[in-house]
Amino acid sequence: MGIIEPQWKRAVDAAVEAGRPITAAEVCAKLGNVNPKSILRALKSACVNDKGRTHYQGGAEPRRTDAGHPHDRLFRQPDRRYVPYDPKVHGVWEVYSDPASTSSHKTSVRELGKLHPTMTVTLTNGAVKPGNTFFPIKAFDEDFFPPSMIRAKDPDAPAVPARFTTDAGTEFHSDVYRSSPNSGYLHNRAAASGYYLATGARGGDRLRIERMADDHYHITLLPAAVATAASPEQHVSEPKMPMPINKILFGPPGTGKTYHTVNEALYILDPAFLAAHETDRAALKQRFDALVQAGFIRFVTFHQSFSYEDFVEGIRANRDEPSGALSYDVEDGVFKQICEAARSRNIATSGPGIGINGRSIWKVSLGDSGTEGHIFDECMAKGMALLGFGSSVDLTGVSSRAEIVERLQAVDPQIKSSDYTVTALDLFIRRVKVGDLIVVSQGNLKFRAIGEVTGGYVHVDRGDADSYAQGRPVRWLRQYEPARPYTDLMENRFSQMTIYEPRPGTINLDRLASLLAPEQAHEPEPRVLIIDEINRGNISRIFGELITLIEPSKRAGCPEALEVTLPYSKDRFSVPRNVHLIGTMNTADRSLAGLDVALRRRFEFVEMRPDPSALAGVVVNGIPVDALLATMNRRIEMLLGRDYMLGHAYFMNLKDDPSLERLAEIFRRQVLPLLQEYFFEDWQKIAWVLNDHRKSERALCFLQQAAVGIAELLGDKVELPGEGHLWALNNDAFANPKAYLEIIKADQVPA
Repeated sequence: MGIIEPQWKRAVDAAVEAGRPITAAEVCAKLGNVNPKSILRALKSACVNDKGRTHYQGGAEPRRTDAGHPHDRLFRQPDRRYVPYDPKVHGVWEVYSDPASTSSHKTSVRELGKLHPTMTVTLTNGAVKPGNTFFPIKAFDEDFFPPSMIRAKDPDAPAVPARFTTDAGTEFHSDVYRSSPNSGYLHNRAAASGYYLATGARGGDRLRIERMADDHYHITLLPAAVATAASPEQHVSEPKMPMPINKILFGPPGTGKTYHTVNEALYILDPAFLAAHETDRAALKQRFDALVQAGFIRFVTFHQSFSYEDFVEGIRANRDEPSGALSYDVEDGVFKQICEAARSRNIATSGPGIGINGRSIWKVSLGDSGTEGHIFDECMAKGMALLGFGSSVDLTGVSSRAEIVERLQAVDPQIKSSDYTVTALDLFIRRVKVGDLIVVSQGNLKFRAIGEVTGGYVHVDRGDADSYAQGRPVRWLRQYEPARPYTDLMENRFSQMTIYEPRPGTINLDRLASLLAPEQAHEPEPRVLIIDEINRGNISRIFGELITLIEPSKRAGCPEALEVTLPYSKDRFSVPRNVHLIGTMNTADRSLAGLDVALRRRFEFVEMRPDPSALAGVVVNGIPVDALLATMNRRIEMLLGRDYMLGHAYFMNLKDDPSLERLAEIFRRQVLPLLQEYFFEDWQKIAWVLNDHRKSERALCFLQQAAVGIAELLGDKVELPGEGHLWALNNDAFANPKAYLEIIKADQVPA
């Protein structure tokens, strides 16, 4: 019989061999009949960045992960999935002695050289009031700010409360500490006011906690919110929300305007990733696509039929599925959708993060969003989902649809098995399983909460209050205020049915996974709207009254903030500060009038010029492509203007295929047609751009004048303005490298 590997090693081997990010539950399924908790402990013990590894195998002694220890094999991602550890990608981590740690070994985990003597947390809105004993503040990310930084026990003497001082010099002690992520706090009984720390809270004001050399923790309030407010010098260090970005990238076609929007969006949403992968286009595009899937980036192209109803809001005809009922509703456009999503934030106090594999997903309405808002509030407060069907009938113990009908008929004999009341209750009681996810809609176009079903059916005795007596216990993972647009989760709008399981493909699982991933930020995240070809739309018609609101100083929360009443919904509307607009504009499009002056004043314009250096080193049959492009563009700029040059993007394919055939194809199908458009088919000027008038041989000219004269065709008495020459395309020149070389320079005039 072979040697049986220890369970921890088999678990880690399974995770490494998966070849993809894998969860503990998936590892457990691979190994068969094992304890899920022991599998999770095994994976934690092998994760270089998981604090849990300090409690189990291999965490007893301080060490670095580049020391070749057998347990250093996995890396835990933010979504709680495991991947093979690579020090070049994930950095070098260390298990180090930490007297303040609660682990049995008094050790903690950190990336090598990453110390965190200072952290910033956020006070809950409205918490700072005279006479308050507790000041709730927002949670911190424990992966970056170790819990030991705010231990309520003294690091060197765990039985002694830690000492804290305020800016005013007031000292107070913490007398209670709990390690649960949602219950750790500091409390001051000695003073009239104190500081209470709890994860999951919401807030606006900030404070800073610094661990001092004498084991004090110094608290700095930012900005002034109580008598112990920070000094003006301390206000400089306060993190500030960046000003809104309104930017238009403009230039001739082919200069990489749309291409560059990827970098611009990542500069706003993930500047650290952009800095780390600036030269890796594949990685940048992959990160960009992930943000698009998560709903942080929206992309739209303006055209001459694009309207206010598409951009802001308008009345749309919609057919409900599966009932087939036709309704006319005010539906949000792409800009209003992204603004509503940017304004929304999670206010749930539970749910650190959860996977979606193996769970059914249900849409549920908790009361009518217009008239029964108290039902939704009650459900959130009590951790329940309540349905108003079935009056107050107790359906405990029912095991079939027939039993549901039987009990309902005892109260209402008119009930039939085919009624939707029976269908809804059957789904709610019997089909929805523990562990399933429910999405709570607000109307047909928004959703406002996501929860995990944690228990079976519960009958709720409500007296004569209302009929919402059918309940299921739910752990609310996310609660959004205001509600988020359905586009952040669904591919199409919600149905009017109170409860149903959306068809496969209706819910965007990538976006749902993103919504349920461990939250890294507690304030609304920035959003980016990319408007391609912004000058092709009728700006006044599309933006309407919002042309004023997009100005940075007029955004919500700014000193000059403005809001308007929208014409269809009659909602009061303002543009959030965390919505950023990036547009592209083709300056060579002659079919368009000049850009609206109101838009010009509210956007920063960044010129994107042709960049021959992007083609440096690209040589085709001895032809330096960068010099070829630069020379033609100098001639075009002289003849027509800088808005009509050729972009380097037309020639970028030559990097992968530097063949004469590919170069000829580019000239035939892209360069010459574009020059015809630029010069209104003035062939003489096109010949000047191609230097045909100075080439050493007539056979090298791309354009040749026909030998047949005017008199032969029209007679002697016909007079034409100008030369009146006929031009023909010389196909042989496209296959001759010298024809391209002499675009750059030709010493002789052709005979």
